[in-house]
Amino acid sequence: MTRPVNLDLIAFRLPIAAITSILHRISGVVLIFGVGYFSYLLNLTLESSESFDWVFNAVSTTYHGFLVWVVLTAVSFHFFAGVRHLLMDFHIGVSLRVSRMSAWSVLVITGVTSIGLGWWIVT
Repeated sequence: MTRPVNLDLIAFRLPIAAITSILHRISGVVLIFGVGYFSYLLNLTLESSESFDWVFNAVSTTYHGFLVWVVLTAVSFHFFAGVRHLLMDFHIGVSLRVSRMSAWSVLVITGVTSIGLGWWIVT
């Protein structure tokens, strides 16, 4: 038995369902750090009216707004992908065709939600 000499990992093409599953795990990790970040911002808003005004302005203008957008996008993706996984646990949408469609649906719905969240944060 011979082993492969050169295993090119870039040559592999993952199915869209696998990519969605991997992104679901990554969004969970982002949420772990996002809870801490949101707790920090909440703590600042409760200190004084000046710190509340600073957080309000920082979230709408600087990189804090970008971080809030990233965390909220991770929340939306994690939610939609979680619903997809729950349905598949109940054997709904487990065929290959429906699984591909639901994975693409999660990505498209999250993209639309992400654009809406970005617009909401900026305005």
